[in-house]
Amino acid sequence: MRVLFVNGNRSAAYGGVERWMIEAARGLGARRHVCALLGRPETAWLRAAEKQGVPVRAEIRGAWIQRVLRVRAAMRDFRPDVVVAKAKKAARMAAFGRSTGSGGRAVLFFGATHELEADRAFDRLTWRALDAGIVVATAAAEWYVERGFGPREKFHVLWKGVEASDFDRAAGRAAATRTALGLEAADLAIGTVGRLAWQKGLDDLLAAARLVCARVPRARFFVIGGGRDAAQVAAAAAAPGLDGAVTLLGQRDDVPELLAAMDIIVQSSRREAMAQATLEAMAAARPVVSTATVGADEAIEDGVSGLIVPVRDPEALADRLVGLAVDPARRLALGQAARRRVAEHFTTEHMLDRCEAILRAIVAAR
Repeated sequence: MRVLFVNGNRSAAYGGVERWMIEAARGLGARRHVCALLGRPETAWLRAAEKQGVPVRAEIRGAWIQRVLRVRAAMRDFRPDVVVAKAKKAARMAAFGRSTGSGGRAVLFFGATHELEADRAFDRLTWRALDAGIVVATAAAEWYVERGFGPREKFHVLWKGVEASDFDRAAGRAAATRTALGLEAADLAIGTVGRLAWQKGLDDLLAAARLVCARVPRARFFVIGGGRDAAQVAAAAAAPGLDGAVTLLGQRDDVPELLAAMDIIVQSSRREAMAQATLEAMAAARPVVSTATVGADEAIEDGVSGLIVPVRDPEALADRLVGLAVDPARRLALGQAARRRVAEHFTTEHMLDRCEAILRAIVAAR
């Protein structure tokens, strides 16, 4: 197959969907498929892809109509069997390119819920123009179908995957990473990974952090990632009540090492669909406390391989964190169970097997 991944991300920060596109293109390429990433010039995610040897095309630029035409031109040149687009604007470009002679199937990769809204006529038209959608959790497909984006068979569920060996290697450097972060042996390191955007629930996390620090004085919080709300997050982290307990690490390429240095990982999102960072934390054998966003319970078995709390409930989040803070044996048990679950269901090879089968089915469909 010839697979073109289209993503208009232009931020200095990039998240789980960009990491998935890079991993999928690299992995499918190793399986003798021809893959390329199409994005904007000089963007962080394309630079990261190039470092990993993934073919990139930095051709999305200019005004709206210029971007549309350049996507079409790239499609005509690449001749894809299938185009996988992140976000509805890129999906519309792919659908236009296909319908005006570029060929291939046009597919929208849904990173979360609410990417298409039923009360927006243009979103409904977008969905009708596409050949298929890929979602990262069964519950996400059901969420969209319930809101009128059917039929169900148009959705394909693709659980994400992680390269577990990356986290095995990082574990051997955990002590050095903790030292570099200024952590002492008695400190409890709690981390979160993701874009600094409101839907990640970082205000809820900081509210929980205040409660935790009052009960666990050696607790330290680390926020890994960058994004449009970085300035607001930094201001909130410096507010009274946290007393320097929160450190913003910014966008990092050494996430496995940082996760290995943490004692607990938090996902405080309000909107999410099986967060990549959750799977990465599980691969690092770290206990995860996640909000009950779509697909969280498909990754985590609550009470067995992690803990799930209600969305927007800082008190419940703080209670779970404190409970783990004082119980290292339970942290170890949850982390080990999480690692086993990743090995059974969420490795990169599992993801690539599913991805390959899904893309073949989309190409073969009438």
